[in-house]
Order: sequence, then C-alpha cells, then structure tokens
Amino acid sequence: MSLPPKRTYSIEWIVAGIVLLFLGACIALLSRRFGYEINHAQSPIRLLVALLIASGAVHLLILTRIRRTPANSWLVAWMIGIGVILRVGAMFSEPILEDDFYRYLWDGGVLAHGFNPFTSVPEEAAEGGPKVSEELHALALDSGAVVQRVNHPWLATCYPPVAQLVFAVAHFAAPWSLTAWRLVLFAFDFVTLLLLFALLRRLGRSPLYAAVYWWCPLVIKEGFNSAHMDIAILPFVLGAVWFSLRSERIRDQAAALGLLGLAAGIKLWPVVLAPLLLRPLFRKPRALAAASAAFLGVLGIIVFALIPSFRLGDTSGFLAYGQRWQMNDALFMAIMWVVRRLPWVGAHASLVARGVAAGILALIIGLAVRREPRGIDDMLRRAMWITAALFLLSPTQFPWYYLWVLPFLVFAPRPSLLLLTALLPLYYLRFHFKALGQVEYFDYGIVWLEYVPVWCLLAVEGAMAFAHRKSRIKRQFQCGTA
Repeated sequence: MSLPPKRTYSIEWIVAGIVLLFLGACIALLSRRFGYEINHAQSPIRLLVALLIASGAVHLLILTRIRRTPANSWLVAWMIGIGVILRVGAMFSEPILEDDFYRYLWDGGVLAHGFNPFTSVPEEAAEGGPKVSEELHALALDSGAVVQRVNHPWLATCYPPVAQLVFAVAHFAAPWSLTAWRLVLFAFDFVTLLLLFALLRRLGRSPLYAAVYWWCPLVIKEGFNSAHMDIAILPFVLGAVWFSLRSERIRDQAAALGLLGLAAGIKLWPVVLAPLLLRPLFRKPRALAAASAAFLGVLGIIVFALIPSFRLGDTSGFLAYGQRWQMNDALFMAIMWVVRRLPWVGAHASLVARGVAAGILALIIGLAVRREPRGIDDMLRRAMWITAALFLLSPTQFPWYYLWVLPFLVFAPRPSLLLLTALLPLYYLRFHFKALGQVEYFDYGIVWLEYVPVWCLLAVEGAMAFAHRKSRIKRQFQCGTA
C-alpha cells in the first residue's frame, strides 16, 4: 500500500534532515584535519568540497518539496531542531580554511579595553615600540595567539563601528574566546529565524520556506564553523524591512531606516537597500523626511567614527579593502578584462572597473525603484534582486557574502540563485591549488564553474518571464478587443 502524498513529503523532510545531520557530522569530524598550523597540501580539501556540495544538493532537493508539504507544527519543530543541531555541531568543530575570526576577537578586545580599533594596527601592537602605548602592547601579549594570527596584520580594521560593538560584546562575555563569539552569532541568527517566520506569516506562506535559510549548509559552514560576522547583519536588515512594511506611521518608517543604518554600521552594503525602503514614502513628505533623517543620522555617526581610518593611508584596512581586494569573482573579472584594454585607463584599471560595477548596480537599483512596490511580495522580491546584483557584481564574492542574499530568497526563491548553495563550495579548491603552486587553475578556470551555470539559468528564467509577460499582455489585448 502506497503512502498518502502528504505523508510521503513529510517523510522526505525527515530523511533530508537526517542526511544533512550525517553530512554535517562528517564535516565536523573532518575539521580535525584542518588547523592553523596544518599545511593545506596535507588537508582533505577535495573531500570537504564534495561534502559541502552534497549538502547543498540535499538542501536544494528538499526545497522543491515545500509547496506540497503541509506545515504541521511537528514538522516545523523538526526543521528548527535540525538547524539548531547543525549549528551546535559546527560551533564545536575546528575552523576550516578561514581565520577572519581572529580579527574579530582582536578588535573586540581592543575596543573593550578603551582603544580605537581604527588606529590600532595588530602588527605594531604585537611588536611594541614608540608608536604603541604600553597598555596596547600588554593587551597584545595577553591575547596570545590571537594577535599573531590576525590576517593582514599590517592593516588596521576594515569593519565599521557597530561591528566593533558586537565584537566587544563577545569579548566582555569571554575574552579571546571563539566559542563566545559563536554564541553571539547564534543569538543574531535565531533572531533572523524569528523575523523570517514573522514575515512569512504576514505573507500567508508556509513557515517551511524558512528552511531556505535555516538549513542552508553555507550558513552552517560560514556562520558557525568559520564564524564569519555577516550573520550579525541579517536581523538588522530584516528588521528594517519588517518596520517598513509594518505600517505607514512615521515612527515605524524612521525605525526601519534607523535599523538599516545600523546594519550599514556592521558592513556598508545595506545602504543599497535604502532607496527601495524610501520609495513608498515619496508621496508622504513628513515620513520621508523622518526616515531619511534617521538613516543619514546613523550613517553620519558611522562615517565620523571611520575618519581616523581614512587618515591612516596605506595602513587603513577600510581603504585597502575598497581599493584593492578582489577574490573569487567572475563577472567583475570580465569587467576588468575589458577595462584593462582601454588605452586611457593605465594603472587605474581596478578603480575604473569598480566604478563600472557600481554604475551597473546603480542602474539596477534605479530600475527597481522607478515605480512604487506593489505590496510586500514585490518589495521583498526587489530587495532580493538588488542584493543579488550587489553580490554578483562585487570584486569579492566569498561564499559567506552569499548570506546577504539568502534571507530574501526565502520569499523569492529563484533556482538560479539558490544553485549557488551547491556551487560556492568550489571556492575552497583555491586553497588546494594554492598549496600546490597552481592557484591560476582556480582563478582563471574553476571559478567560472561557480557562476556560469547561475548566469545561464538566470538567462533562462528571464526568457521564460519575458515570454509569460508577453503572453499575458496578448491575452489582455484579445479580451479587450473581444
């Protein structure tokens, strides 16, 4: 006797959760063969990539069942529980191929002890000397391996002031502790889940759509194994969207843009969403003025705090990141290839290419806000496209930057962009080829495998949407002339 279809789909969710737990456990156990002192040539990087791609494939497959699966309370609880277990397992694993968290721990300690992280260069603090106070040098010695393992130690921090406050909270909880930092990230992560549920409920959609984010293997790997701070941005961004959609009252709109400003204080990218949140207020001058004042006020404080970093010149992490960083990009690499062939560019190719990418992004934002969003669905869909364009045009397309897009894919799940869940783990092959002295095989070859399938599927989706729209217009015309 065959099982009823609804029960079959529920069983598939149970099986998918168990498989994800198994693969997560394999990655956690494998993490013991990765360590700060271990040569990447001796690490099982290819096996890691295979496990991450397999996890991504399972994640993508179960997402295809959401529409047909009844959102029973026990199944939602199962989804939440599996996600929690995956996070706990990753929290107690060895960080794999990433060390950014050392900078977070160092910055948090610097701020917690009253020093300015925008002028404190880790390398100088560790070495001491006339440029460094005895107190800061003593703090560096107290940090032990933390200050010694900060990447790019000749640069001051590149993280804005609100991020520094979050780092300091972890330091106050337990100085120099990666576990404390991971627990802080989990708090932000769980608030993100609650906001996703709230928005899905308002849209009248199944809470199982939250699995787009909650079960995503990249969230587990990048957020809780590698402990990247990008998770901390998401509650502020979703909170801004929530208040923006909550009501048209001035205080809600001001709260929305204020939260978006705080998000930009963790990383600057949320500023690209400001025009979208302000667009419905164009017909409400008072609300527009209040929301703009809240956003610009918070942003002004952030910029003021960053002024010491701008004055550092070559040792400014903020300026170095904005001017020179480029990694795991494909579309930006293509833009650079074109720009370098322009006769008048010369040594300014990187700056010009960044300007071109910014111009394309500005055009996409302009198209997204040329008309007022038609309801909550439309607002969230446009936010998804703006954030996705930012990611795909960026000179740096690290896997953890994909987390910026992921919460919006909960509401506008595009197969093309969700495919990145299974393709972005290819990035870690770069460490393998670099250890072999063959990094060019990745930079000019494998990197295209991450993005070309996404672009092709985007083109197919665009063509299908255009054909559907054309057919709809034709039917409306025929009805109008009948």
